[in-house]
Amino acid sequence: MDKEMKNILNNKIYISDIKRVIERFDLHCLNGRSILVTGGLGLICSSVVDLLVMYNECHNADVKIYIAARNKQLFEERYGVYPYIKYINYDATKPINFDFRVDYIIHGAGVASPELYVAKPVETMLSNFNGVLNLLKYAKNNNARRMLYISSSEVYGSKITEDSFEESQFGSIDINSIRSSYSESKRASEVLCKAYSSEYNVDTVIVRPGHIYGPTASPKDKRVSSDFSYRAAQGKVLEMKSLGLQKRSYCYSLDCAAAILIVLINGEKGESYNIGHDEVTSIREMAQIIAEAGNVILKIKEPTEDDLKQFNPMNNSSLNNEKIKAIGYRDSFSVQEGLMHTVEILKELS
Repeated sequence: MDKEMKNILNNKIYISDIKRVIERFDLHCLNGRSILVTGGLGLICSSVVDLLVMYNECHNADVKIYIAARNKQLFEERYGVYPYIKYINYDATKPINFDFRVDYIIHGAGVASPELYVAKPVETMLSNFNGVLNLLKYAKNNNARRMLYISSSEVYGSKITEDSFEESQFGSIDINSIRSSYSESKRASEVLCKAYSSEYNVDTVIVRPGHIYGPTASPKDKRVSSDFSYRAAQGKVLEMKSLGLQKRSYCYSLDCAAAILIVLINGEKGESYNIGHDEVTSIREMAQIIAEAGNVILKIKEPTEDDLKQFNPMNNSSLNNEKIKAIGYRDSFSVQEGLMHTVEILKELS
């Protein structure tokens, strides 16, 4: 059982952060609607559900939520007290046979750990592509109002320039690297969404999150921001396995969740939107903030060969967020504030 998932909706800092977000955006068009969220117990999509829960609680919005996930016990511990949330057993690699229809679909399920991209590349690819295909068929057959696909900034690949990626700019991806199982299947899934939109008139929109962090991450999540946050909350030394000069668009999970809902409501059919942050932050700067929040030491260590296989090859994967800002999104938290809150919340939940 992930302890942080059980108690987080009772955490005062987290509740305050959620309320800050929902007070900034108009979500009333979701009132009385139904939403299916796949991966609804993960880092990003549990934050989406948390925003919807608080919106329901504060505004009597009557939003019905279906969480498609694999861990029913975790669902019960996290959301079992809310009568408007229903659990759906779901595996992104397998066909679906849902006996209900919904207005909106937010698809965030899939393999999301760099060590698994290398260890389980087949499952990584199938969970991405087949998961999207099955939900697109479901959306088409049940006349869903809209399906939002959560892709990744890794679809951009590597490039030489230091400019932040815009939605129409792409670099190269090394298909000889087994780690590319993730980025290439994300690219293919995006094209499939656009194909269903073009050929079958299924209303799809796509978001490309950058590097998302937050207290809703699992303790098993080995992405550096999540791993460091847990270690700092536990008072452990942080060990960087590079100089940490790579540039990223670190975004607090609640800001990411808000961006997803804004695109769900205001995004243009068939379009893709970056989810980043106004601030561009290096891995080292991120690590230093987390170390300060946990009052722990930050060390630099030589990476192993296995570590190198898992590294994101993009030296600058920062994202231009002007397009999503044009449809109403704004950051609610600075990078420093989001990282500090993450560590503080995890400390209280440990």
